[in-house]
Amino acid sequence: MNTLRYSLLFMVFTFVGITSTYAQEDDGHLSKIAIGLSAGSQGGGLDVSKNVHPNFNIKLGFNYFKLDDFTQTLTFSGESMNTNINIDFTNVELLVEYMPFKTSSFKIVGGLAYLVGNNVQAVGEYADNVTFGEVTLAPADIGTLEIKSEWAQVAPYFGIGVGRAVPKRRVGFGFDIGAYYAGSPKTTITGTRLLEEMRTQQETLETNLSGYSWYPRLTLRLAVRIN
Repeated sequence: MNTLRYSLLFMVFTFVGITSTYAQEDDGHLSKIAIGLSAGSQGGGLDVSKNVHPNFNIKLGFNYFKLDDFTQTLTFSGESMNTNINIDFTNVELLVEYMPFKTSSFKIVGGLAYLVGNNVQAVGEYADNVTFGEVTLAPADIGTLEIKSEWAQVAPYFGIGVGRAVPKRRVGFGFDIGAYYAGSPKTTITGTRLLEEMRTQQETLETNLSGYSWYPRLTLRLAVRIN
């Protein structure tokens, strides 16, 4: 909780500091502020943006993406397993967008996100009785298997898009595509009963997931300039 509090304070102070610095140079641009609503692969989002230069906007936003108790039946080695999946990638982000062309809303975006939630959890149990030779076991006798992956909480963001965070007109629309870099996930495997020994596969699974370091972001955004 303390880490979250310090990260939020850092982002807010950075946001205020940057805008205050430019306020001394160009008050006209800093009078433009916009509120944005977004939706996409990062969930739903709310942000506030300031125009700090003819070519630069800065945005402080919050994105909420959480999936609880999503149940799906998967097949492993010919046997069905009921799997309960929970995903949490809620984040707070501080982004700077650069518009290189005066007559175009094309932009290059970079910044930093703090992942308040940064994990995927899956808990599985056999859906039916399983026969081993002449022995038939019920799902409760076999046990459950839990796999959990966690990424780094601080993640740089890189992307491109169309549409200014602070629109020239009262209302504007935007589209961003990019990715957060959260590094390789830390993975744990926990099994009960007959599946307890599956924990020995933890290192192998972690190696297999090492390539999932980037979390893609595809965003549609509606911005309203408030002044």
